[in-house]
Amino acid sequence: MGNAVAQLILVGIEMIVSPVPLAALIAILLSARAKTNAAIFTATAVTASVVVIGVSALTAEEGTGRTDRAGHSSQFVFATVFGLAFVALAAVSWRSRPRPGTVAAMPSWMAQIDTMNGAKTAVLSLLLTVPNAKNLPLELHAGAVVAGAHAPAGQAALIVLGVAVLGGAGLIALSVLAAVPSKRVSAALGVVKDELIRHNAAIMTVLFLLLAGLQVSHLVTALTV
Repeated sequence: MGNAVAQLILVGIEMIVSPVPLAALIAILLSARAKTNAAIFTATAVTASVVVIGVSALTAEEGTGRTDRAGHSSQFVFATVFGLAFVALAAVSWRSRPRPGTVAAMPSWMAQIDTMNGAKTAVLSLLLTVPNAKNLPLELHAGAVVAGAHAPAGQAALIVLGVAVLGGAGLIALSVLAAVPSKRVSAALGVVKDELIRHNAAIMTVLFLLLAGLQVSHLVTALTV
């Protein structure tokens, strides 16, 4: 169980940095309905993560290793598939970066954030977090780890919630800033948002490569244990 918890903490930490959702939330914090929409955006993102990890855990439970060999085989397949996927995503992300001398365009939906109501903010949160190319594989992996731990239902539910909250820590921390009306904070958030948009491709490339490297370590473990 201790090994599973350590893996899940690492997964939660890896989920924290997601430039596009963070940039969207910062834009929300700079809008007219900052407090309400920031809370809705963050709550929706964390809830969606709970659902994805929970469903993954439930569907993986029957297929978790019956023997140590089966468990190592599953780890080998997972590490290989997602390692290759992260390398491919890193290549795609790098190719999508703005060319020298050009400025990264602000997404069209970001220009509409100032007029969004709660329902549209929730939908935006789902669209930016559920199919997230970086976090979705991590959430699926977290579900598989939870299933493999064979914890009691109540304990498993708390673990799933804990991973989702840890993965959403960046969004949660930013939402707290909505309660601090300050021109200095607003100016800093504006700079961070612009930088996240400008360097999104580079940031995601580095993150995908780091995640691919982590899968290589899992692959080595599966081959040597």
